[in-house]
Amino acid sequence: MTEPNSKIIVIIDNYKFDVTKYANDHPGGYEILKKYNGKDATEEFNNVGGHCDTYVDELLDKFCIGPVDK
Repeated sequence: MTEPNSKIIVIIDNYKFDVTKYANDHPGGYEILKKYNGKDATEEFNNVGGHCDTYVDELLDKFCIGPVDK
């Protein structure tokens, strides 16, 4: 599903995450990550149950590419 050379970058809590390599494995599906590509997904992310567990924190650490440029 992930298009070649097409990155998926989402913003959560003023940090950017390159979730390209995770998109096909995301439990909510590739399309939801693609929908928020280049956008702030903080509110949606925080509204999903289970996003506050250790596993998700580890994934966020792995895919974080830095703070949003001001």
